Amino acid sequence: MRDICAQHGVAVVFVGEITGARASGATRWISTDKAMLLLSLRYKTDDHLWFTFFHEIGHILLHGKSDTWIENNIPDDDPKEEEADQFSCDLLIPKKHLAKLRSLKSLGSVRTFASDIGVSPGIVVGRLQHDGLWPARQGNGLKQEVELESDF
Repeated sequence: MRDICAQHGVAVVFVGEITGARASGATRWISTDKAMLLLSLRYKTDDHLWFTFFHEIGHILLHGKSDTWIENNIPDDDPKEEEADQFSCDLLIPKKHLAKLRSLKSLGSVRTFASDIGVSPGIVVGRLQHDGLWPARQGNGLKQEVELESDF
């Protein structure tokens, strides 16, 4: 992730969760051709990590270079936030798969669907929960825990 982004002028920085801050990601242009994308791993699961990563990439690709974006510090009804959310959702689970996503009822069907579209089962569970199709705790065992190594 960091190497590919660096090749395209995006510095990806991982930090531990900041106590009292509810932010899981931030984006800021640091020059006209270099952006910084910060990930806090606040939730420590693969679905949150990848959603936040692509959400922040959405800000870099779609929004102005003068803006700074800090998640959970922007009103929920900000159209640019909604656009970055949709960008991330569509990259992780493209719209052409939504009908099948909405039909998933079991952990086995989630695993099969995830394999078919090339994402982790945790990402599928996170999307089902986010969209209100599954309760917040259903399927959490399919999410992979993500840890920040101290040698960064």
